[in-house]
Amino acid sequence: MNRQSGIALTFFLVVALSTTQLHAAITVATDHGPNPNFDETLFDGMLSNNDLIQGIIATELAGDQGWHPANTNPADRLPAFTDGLGGTNILTGLLNDFPGESVPTKVIQYDLAQPSAIGKINILAGNKNDVDGRIFCTVVIRYSTDNGSNFLPLGGFVPGLGANSNGYYASDNPLTINRPGGAGDIPANLETLVSFMSIFDDASPIIASSVTNLQFDFYANNNADGWERDSFDGENPFTGFDDGQPPAISSPLIWEIDVLEGPSVSADFDMDGDVDGEDFLTWQRGYGINDGSAQPGDGDATGDGNVNGTDLGVWQSTYGQGSLTAASVSVPEPYTMAILGSALIVSMGLGRRMGCPVGNSKEICQVS
Repeated sequence: MNRQSGIALTFFLVVALSTTQLHAAITVATDHGPNPNFDETLFDGMLSNNDLIQGIIATELAGDQGWHPANTNPADRLPAFTDGLGGTNILTGLLNDFPGESVPTKVIQYDLAQPSAIGKINILAGNKNDVDGRIFCTVVIRYSTDNGSNFLPLGGFVPGLGANSNGYYASDNPLTINRPGGAGDIPANLETLVSFMSIFDDASPIIASSVTNLQFDFYANNNADGWERDSFDGENPFTGFDDGQPPAISSPLIWEIDVLEGPSVSADFDMDGDVDGEDFLTWQRGYGINDGSAQPGDGDATGDGNVNGTDLGVWQSTYGQGSLTAASVSVPEPYTMAILGSALIVSMGLGRRMGCPVGNSKEICQVS
């Protein structure tokens, strides 16, 4: 096999075999502060006032249940979600109770100013007035890359249960309890006023790219007794888990939603204005650098200092195009990475037979 046909075959394997993509290996981390914690302002300094939805007023979609009857101040409603201020009043962000079994209480959509890469989503929930289950957060997140014509679930994760592909997130393990402690109370009981929930991909600097719209469905999550419960009687269709409790009827107070932009990414490693086979060879030479020292010229497309399958995915997504940024790049997910890994093995074998460098070799391999 000559060198040119070998490289062409490698491109075919990488591009053609990676067309099937599942969504991200996204996780969630929730911080309640020290236990006990009675400082409702604890995370205010971590809120953003320049994120992608700062100041945008969401659209309430079909199925939205309005607001708790006590929440009558317009400033404590949709504007509170994106003002960067946290819980300024006792009723800030209080959603409506009794939404009905299996349905969300708040259904909203944000339309971004331009297609954007999402690096992280933070949600701050709490209760300035009480230590109870209203501080928990359960939400389904969907995203669109075509200005709202179609929506896909943004990953999904529930602590204690693991990942799901339905966009369903919970701030805490099912049946976590938050209420004032005391003699005879359940050990390991939370005693806090706040939940700071972060949604991110621990294997990639972005969780979705080219995003034009985001939808959030917030669910009731307790029965006024401090328990984290879901809104389903029996098996939760998003997770397949049955918490053994009646459906939740009481809703959270959502103090802030921050959608943080992800870093720019590019697979134009030689900076010649396009993404082509030479950039693939750059990535191949740098593949395996994993100490944070890699530069774009080594094949690092994501800026994390490493050269790995995620960078190959950026190359694959933009091969044959001009130099692009994260706003138009789709980073493949773990299942796709496994397929790409197979192509990588083949490509390395071809490289050895053709005399091309692999690993961290700094020699130049010319495609004839």
